[in-house]
Amino acid sequence: MNGAAWIMPVLAAVAAVVAGAFMFTAAGALVLLLLFAYVAEKLTRDDDNRGDY
Repeated sequence: MNGAAWIMPVLAAVAAVVAGAFMFTAAGALVLLLLFAYVAEKLTRDDDNRGDY
């Protein structure tokens, strides 16, 4: 195998790992954002129910 023949699968594997890591990070950030939104909604003052804070 010459240099171009063996480097292409290696680069493809590296690209797949980077793409997978990006998707994993993006999904984690989305879950964290939804968690923050849920907690922020629970912590806001609700004037209709004065006894809940």
